[in-house]
Order: sequence, then structure tokens, then C-alpha cells
Amino acid sequence: MNSNYFYAYEKFSDALRSLAVGPGDVRQRLHSAYLNFHPVRKKHLPEQLQNDYQWILNQLTRFGPVVGRDGKVLCSAIEETLNHIRNSTGSKIAERILHIYHELNWLYMERETEP
Repeated sequence: MNSNYFYAYEKFSDALRSLAVGPGDVRQRLHSAYLNFHPVRKKHLPEQLQNDYQWILNQLTRFGPVVGRDGKVLCSAIEETLNHIRNSTGSKIAERILHIYHELNWLYMERETEP
């Protein structure tokens, strides 16, 4: 496994843990998961997962930040989006996170079994 992929694997492993056992509803768990995987960049992922990752980021930031009159960010794009999404949308995002984790896990396990 490419060392960049291992970095993503670690981040998505932590994100999956947040989704599975973190406190709160799906929105709160997605926020926690996002905090784990948001440092991941496309270079950290195999090409076949990059579109899935971009889809997740787009879904989690659809609404953009709330900015006050003074230009200060009052609510981040992720927080604003999570305040507006439905549980069904949150579940779809969580499924895509799980998919990326499984693909990265498969690559990791493949590496571990190589002679």
C-alpha cells in the first residue's frame, strides 16, 4: 500500500469509529467523522476513490458558511450544511465514508499478506 493511502486509511478508520460509536445523531457523528478525515487530500487516495471523496466533501459543505456583516464566519460550511440536511442524506454520506474505508482496508490487508 502506498504510504499516502495508509495515511488516508488511518484517518478513515478514525472517522468510521466516530460514525459508529460517537455520541449524538447522524449529523453530530458526521461532524466528528469529518474532523478526522478532512486533512486527507486526493493524493492520499487511489484514483478510483477520489470522486467518492470529493462527493462527500461537496455534500458536507453544500450550504457554505454563514458570515456576519463584519466578515467573521459565524458558522462554518460543514456546520451550516449539517444543520440543514436530512437523516437520509446523512446516511448516504456515512455509507460513502464506509465505502472508502472498506476499499482502503482491502488495500491495506492486501499489503499485509504480500510475501
